[in-house]
Amino acid sequence: MAHITSFTAQNFKRFEHFEMHNIGQFNLIVGDNNVGKTSVLEALLITKSAEVWRWRMLTALMVFRRFDRINTSYLDYFANRNNPEWKKGITIKFACDPSYTVEIKYDSINGKAEWSCEPPFSQIEDKLSVSNTYGSIHAFIMPYLPFFNGYEHYLAKVFEDEIQTRTTLREQLIQDMKVLLPKLINFDIRTKDSADPYLIVYQHGVDPALPLGVFGDGVIKLFRILIEIIVHSGNRLMIDEIDSGVHIDHFRDFWRTVLKAAITHDVQLFATTHNWECLEAFKEVLEEPEMQEFQARARCFTLIDSPVTKRVEAICSTFEQFETAVENGTELRGGAIV
Repeated sequence: MAHITSFTAQNFKRFEHFEMHNIGQFNLIVGDNNVGKTSVLEALLITKSAEVWRWRMLTALMVFRRFDRINTSYLDYFANRNNPEWKKGITIKFACDPSYTVEIKYDSINGKAEWSCEPPFSQIEDKLSVSNTYGSIHAFIMPYLPFFNGYEHYLAKVFEDEIQTRTTLREQLIQDMKVLLPKLINFDIRTKDSADPYLIVYQHGVDPALPLGVFGDGVIKLFRILIEIIVHSGNRLMIDEIDSGVHIDHFRDFWRTVLKAAITHDVQLFATTHNWECLEAFKEVLEEPEMQEFQARARCFTLIDSPVTKRVEAICSTFEQFETAVENGTELRGGAIV
């Protein structure tokens, strides 16, 4: 899939009309609380296939929003009720460049949606039953990491399927993870004393091997991101609050590792953050001699609720503009922008 360079969403959640232009490979998304940063990441789950988009939206509800049941009416969650035509029925629309569009006509009165895809919704609903887990539907490619997700056993399955037997990938993952686990020797999968396989970590001078789940949030966060970059090679990956769980002292190592992995696997990143030190570290890493050639791929999008247009606007900063703003202490995160 080619990296997108522009994106439009209509009637999706709080966006009656939202646009992003001049998108790069590494895209920071910043802004005030409740301006729609997470909604942008969810909107970017769109693909040419309405069926895949449907899978992703329903997965977002079931797994990330913890809805107990999945049925057609839950599409209410994704429709813009501020649209004056809401009660008459509206069309949720996405457009991307390279060029493709997807439309979903939604009848708010009857709670029905018209999809231009197969199979029928009932078959999708059956597969997305409450008993299913994210691991069982990971094959449908959910390129989205919510900020609150910690360790989950599905990571062992993904590691086994995608990395364990691929020597180069496994060795690179181990090397990358050493920025937070300097004594790391290897990862493995264990089934003893657990209903589900789980990941264990071997370290120099540390006995016995420990489950990955006992390590800190930053270690698990980096592992999840690196795993998902490998899974979504050649595509895009959305990460909510990328700094969450990562200590300030490790921001530079963290960013360097993530950006290099994205370059290696040709992954387009979209990441939200509220953290100024995280922005500074992003800038500093791309100023390093070996990373300077990638500055042209970096963008920062500041979302603001515009009093002029009465809608959320995405203000794009190139790396040079972003660099200058950070060096001057100019607020990029929305609060001081009018």
